[in-house]
Amino acid sequence: MITVDVTLNDAGQVTDVIMDGHAEHGEYGHDIVCAGASAVLFGSVNAIMGLTSEKPDIDYNDDGGYFHVRSVDTTNEQAQLILQAMLVSLQTIEEEYKENIRLNYK
Repeated sequence: MITVDVTLNDAGQVTDVIMDGHAEHGEYGHDIVCAGASAVLFGSVNAIMGLTSEKPDIDYNDDGGYFHVRSVDTTNEQAQLILQAMLVSLQTIEEEYKENIRLNYK
């Protein structure tokens, strides 16, 4: 299962996101849950770096299964909007594939 741990501050802004694990919905390379969740996360981080002044701190495993993004300025409204959109997309995947992905808010 993919777990997505999302840390929010008191104002509901995203401060930290960790995606960990494997969906195990299909064969490696053919897993639509993994592909969808990864595309949402990578696309969102790329959008933050390409469309805003933010350069988040990123940590990941080369072989997949772990991605950590942090240090996004909570006062950067554009970056926060992209992160909120990312969460909506991940929640949509979670609604359809509850056995394969879970979002946890802290």
